[in-house]
Amino acid sequence: MRSRVLVCMIRLVFGLAIISYYGCDTSSPIDSGPSEAGPSTPSFRVANPLLASDVRTIITQAVTEAIDQQAMVTVVVTDRAAKVLGAFRMTGAPTHTMIDREAGMRNEGLELFEVPAELAALSKAGTAASFATSGNAFTTRTASDIIQEHRPRTIRFTPSGPLFGVQFSSLACSDIKIDGALPLGLAGDPGGVPLYKNGEPVGAIGVEGDGNYGIDRDPFDGDQPIEERIAVAGSRGFEAPANIRGDTILLDGIRLPFVNVEMPPPPPALAFEDLPGQEIEVGIPADSQFFFDRVIRDTPDAAFGFADAALDGVPGRIAVDAQGRNRFPFRDSASREGLTAQEVERIISQAIEQAVVTRAAIRQPRGSFAQVNVAVVDADGVVLGYFSTPDAPFFGFDVSVQKARTSAFFSSSRAGSELLNAGLEAFVNAALADGLALDGSVAFSDRGAGFLNRPLLPDGIDGTAHGPFSRPISQWSPFNVGLQLELIFDTLGVLLFSENVDDVLARLGDCARIAGLENGIQIFAGSVPLFKKGA
Repeated sequence: MRSRVLVCMIRLVFGLAIISYYGCDTSSPIDSGPSEAGPSTPSFRVANPLLASDVRTIITQAVTEAIDQQAMVTVVVTDRAAKVLGAFRMTGAPTHTMIDREAGMRNEGLELFEVPAELAALSKAGTAASFATSGNAFTTRTASDIIQEHRPRTIRFTPSGPLFGVQFSSLACSDIKIDGALPLGLAGDPGGVPLYKNGEPVGAIGVEGDGNYGIDRDPFDGDQPIEERIAVAGSRGFEAPANIRGDTILLDGIRLPFVNVEMPPPPPALAFEDLPGQEIEVGIPADSQFFFDRVIRDTPDAAFGFADAALDGVPGRIAVDAQGRNRFPFRDSASREGLTAQEVERIISQAIEQAVVTRAAIRQPRGSFAQVNVAVVDADGVVLGYFSTPDAPFFGFDVSVQKARTSAFFSSSRAGSELLNAGLEAFVNAALADGLALDGSVAFSDRGAGFLNRPLLPDGIDGTAHGPFSRPISQWSPFNVGLQLELIFDTLGVLLFSENVDDVLARLGDCARIAGLENGIQIFAGSVPLFKKGA
């Protein structure tokens, strides 16, 4: 009997990027924004979390700037785990926004769907929050740069972004997520900015108001969208330290973007009670308070669903439930031929040991070790163990398991039949035409499976055909990628548009509706299949 298991590692922000960019140099810090050092021992735990008074200040600053710019917007503030702490809609602001309005008449994938503006603002804030650590600060503009078919997007014959595909993670349907969730996944639409206090990442602000939830197809072009300007204004006093901003970090010699606007001068101050608009709920048709009940609040948990732990003397964190119990302790596989708890611990320990002697590519200061999330799953996608270094980015919690499950699933004998049963025969047939039967005869890393999900195959080579799991480049967009989206498309539709509570509840914890892919698949590098006794 076959018994495949898998280990997956997210290294700081990029699985792919760390492999490709070990030893990459970074620039000197730029002279803008506060430069205070972060905590001497970076951690997931926040000493000074956002308070309700902070949230009101941030919203007030954003709305005051919007008034000065004659704009009407929706503002969402989250904690570091993307849990909503406050949401505000200005009088006259659009209540809905269109996904990728610039797609024209294509209307494929998620393109041209209308969703509540507050869901877009939440995904923007949650993206900036879940990327942020004490060693790096990214925005949704940064995200836009690293998820497209080329990096930089305007330079032909360059590989895809190092986080290609990450937008479909940290979803509300995931069985792995911590308390916060992103209704539209991670965002690449400018207008999401991280928030810091005393050098610690504490949350983020997201702004939506132009009626288009899209992606910046050229994040380096110098445009200054009003949503980004308002988000930056909202972050006044809570800015990311200048020496860890994305624009102090180079990948392949190209600086990451951060924001295209400077901090604007503060307009005349208004009291929160005098702002034109009101606090709002953030929800879905089946539950208007699914994400937030409109009561502005303090950060409810300064540990964000994690707890201190150590593995072979290396400090780190584990995920815990409301009672403080380890959600994913090391455990035996249900299969007698599978991994034992001791083997799971050994695998994860080896990964962590490698991380702490590996130079991080995108953390400041230079020479910092790689902060990682590590997960092991069995052949059926069941999590057998999880451990993280203290300051690994929160988005990697969900993604590490996605990656592990992706390799386990596509390396299994059931992959082709499961996809056929799910009505995805077009992708199975395309793979078969390329000589891939998806019957367990080929072992897939996440890099290998991700290769087949690229709109250009080989990756980045213009004028070539698309991979069997991707849409053709003429149809492809970050909102219409192919198999990765099709696996979760129905569930996203139920969550975003169904008024039936039972239907929604049935989808929670089961994004893809295929056993072993409960939180979907991931298609950028960072996982390998493991074999035991040759099988």
